[in-house]
Amino acid sequence: MRTLKHLSKTTLYINFLLSIIVVFSDAQVLIDGVIAVVNEQAITQSELVNEFRIRSIIDKPMTQEPTEEEKRERLNHIINRKFVLQEADRIGITDTDRKKQVAERIATMQEKLTSKKELDQALQRHEIEIQTLEKWVYELIIFDDYYRLKFINSVNRKEIDDLAPQYFETNKDQFIAPATVTFRSILIKVAQESSETEKKSLKMLADRISVLLKQGDEFAEVMQNYKTNNSVSFDSPTLKVDTQLGTIVSQLKPNDRKGPIAVPEGYRIVELVKKTPSRQKQYSEVKDEIAILIRNNIAENSFKKWLTRQKEDDPWYILDDALERVSGIGIQPKK
Repeated sequence: MRTLKHLSKTTLYINFLLSIIVVFSDAQVLIDGVIAVVNEQAITQSELVNEFRIRSIIDKPMTQEPTEEEKRERLNHIINRKFVLQEADRIGITDTDRKKQVAERIATMQEKLTSKKELDQALQRHEIEIQTLEKWVYELIIFDDYYRLKFINSVNRKEIDDLAPQYFETNKDQFIAPATVTFRSILIKVAQESSETEKKSLKMLADRISVLLKQGDEFAEVMQNYKTNNSVSFDSPTLKVDTQLGTIVSQLKPNDRKGPIAVPEGYRIVELVKKTPSRQKQYSEVKDEIAILIRNNIAENSFKKWLTRQKEDDPWYILDDALERVSGIGIQPKK
């Protein structure tokens, strides 16, 4: 944080910002105040509150009011982003229209929440306007573009090529191909909205198919007989042994069958095809993955050094008393 000797450059501006801002929204009065300043650009209480609430929607829901340490940590994220956005604006990255990119990112959020309606409901519960979300997404896009341009793309390829073999030798335990099982599977799908009668009928169907297999029918025969039944599907997946279904299948011998097994989708009947033990991957298999890891590590270190220089050269402030007064972040969303 900058010392008070830098304050004289922005005293009048900060005094103006520290005046109370009153925002009217849906007949509700929100008292907003400045909690930090970066190069004469204010960060307000509502920005911090919105940051927490948006993260709560798209990432991990808040179960309680954040601690003072958590508030300060999240505010520092916003401050870092402001430094990047200001520099991005200086070199012209913000000149491009980003409406399409913003819409695409929000569409991705909707997919994670299953629908636009669910996202709209989440925003309403957390008292977030769609324009606030769009602005937040826009800033992330600008941040990503600047970071990629200035730090990712500037990493020297020769440096990566020189470091990669040594990285592999030092971190071989990161590059183990896990043990897997490949098996034939018949899935009898049970929709969550199915009635109790339908669920019983589908369980009986799963039992009937299992009996046919025990009596000697092959998977191919069952597939032929039930290929027109929309509740029955067939595939031959490969799963890691350390998954729930993978663990069950790994206990079988080749061509052994088991089922019906209750799974989230309904019932599965499985037949083991083969087991593949874990193994050490070769460098040739993972060199591209290692190159990405090294590039990201170098870029992250360069970004941290750049950010340190920015904070040393440019005025920025956290207003501790104002930050302590921030509350209502972890409110219980309205039903």
